[in-house]
Amino acid sequence: MNAASLEKAHVGGKAVVSAVVASPQRVDKLASLGIMPGVELRVQQRRPVVVVSCGEMVLAIERELAAFILVVMAV
Repeated sequence: MNAASLEKAHVGGKAVVSAVVASPQRVDKLASLGIMPGVELRVQQRRPVVVVSCGEMVLAIERELAAFILVVMAV
């Protein structure tokens, strides 16, 4: 399966984080929000920001930051 950035994930789909390719500060920021490899996200919207649910939490992530999150779409 090919990984793509979260900003390009399908709305309504489930995506599993495969990697976060960013500076250590951005990786830490995303990890503090629960975004790390292996975590399953449900994509709710992509514009104007990327909105995902992660368990009981709903997060709005700037598109520029979502570009650093690589995901594989789950079936």
